[in-house]
Amino acid sequence: MTSQTSTPTTTSEPHGRPGLDALIVYAGRGLRDMGRGLIAVILAIYLAEIGLSIPQIGLVLGVSLVGGFVLSLVVMFSANAISRKAWFVIISLVTGLAIGMLFFTENVWLIGLASFFGSYAGSGMHWGPSLQLEQSSLTEVTNSQNRTRAFSNLSVSSAGGRALGSALVGIATYLIGVRDWELIDAYKVLLAIYLGINILNAAIYLALSSAVESKASAGDLLVNPFKTPSRKPILKISSLFAVDSFSGGMIFDAFFALWMVDKYGMNEGTIAAIMIATQGLNLVSIWLAPSVAKRIGLLNTFVWTQVASNICLIAFAFAPGAAIAAGIWMLRGVFDEMDVPTRQSYMMALVPPEERTVMAGSANLGRGLGRMPSSTVTGFLWAGAYTVAPWLIGGGLKLAYDFAIYFSFRNVELPEDVD
Repeated sequence: MTSQTSTPTTTSEPHGRPGLDALIVYAGRGLRDMGRGLIAVILAIYLAEIGLSIPQIGLVLGVSLVGGFVLSLVVMFSANAISRKAWFVIISLVTGLAIGMLFFTENVWLIGLASFFGSYAGSGMHWGPSLQLEQSSLTEVTNSQNRTRAFSNLSVSSAGGRALGSALVGIATYLIGVRDWELIDAYKVLLAIYLGINILNAAIYLALSSAVESKASAGDLLVNPFKTPSRKPILKISSLFAVDSFSGGMIFDAFFALWMVDKYGMNEGTIAAIMIATQGLNLVSIWLAPSVAKRIGLLNTFVWTQVASNICLIAFAFAPGAAIAAGIWMLRGVFDEMDVPTRQSYMMALVPPEERTVMAGSANLGRGLGRMPSSTVTGFLWAGAYTVAPWLIGGGLKLAYDFAIYFSFRNVELPEDVD
């Protein structure tokens, strides 16, 4: 396969106050995912408690995913018309207002409308408009030497935020179990915390400087991704990311837990311990990624570590015992997240500054579109008793994606490769 015809331009050194702006982006991600981690635990329970049926709850969550997709498109197309700083503030405030709606209505249609704008599908997807803004903003305030480390820091902030958000649910547990509060009232305390998190986030984003904005001239008011000079690599990498996201969505923690229970009779406590250990290894993987990339390059890092991860994924399905299965799953955790910061850094390096928002938006939309149907496919396969199929199909598709990415972009020289 041939690579794109244009060579990425070397980015200039960041100006202004890049260190402070990067810290603001990290803090914003941590707070955003703290709220998402919190609402992911309580939302479905809360909606059921106020009278929504299971199909209605599914509708609310589904509408949220559609809303994230639409808002991502709006942010991408308006990259020249509205600043990144303004979008950060707007999204935080709109999310807060959408959460506020839950205090005032039990009407499913009004809640669905709020969900469209408010990212109610908590931790379901990390491909919405804020993610693409974070990626393009961080790229502006870093250089080729520290950009991958910046994306690694962003992922660590995300993980820490999700953990803190989940821990905040303990407030409701205390209020219900010790103070004898009603569940709805206790959960409204958590919703108020989530609303406050978004207001605080909006205030923090107001401190961003102009350094996070694109250095390119505005040009046309609206951005057309199909007319950008780098449209071929943008569309190619977005399509491949959709394949990766679809296959990755077939294998997630809930199915892992179900597999360990059904096949090995493992108890929930042991499964939780394995998952916690794996998450710790994921953090190690994220933290080591920039150092590995300096030695072997961004493309090699995010491709070949994923090859190792996906071989482990397939081997897991054929493990002869629970201990070996758990060991393979945790070994996969060493490699599984190493592609996150390196992949993000690589796609930002592929295009010139004026096309970074388009690249981030297109890539994240591709991942979101690929992800949505995958869990349904897994459920269908398991319903038909083809229990090994998700692991084989998911792992096989991910391996195909790895080699497609490698052979598509192996001849592209990035600025980091020639420094």
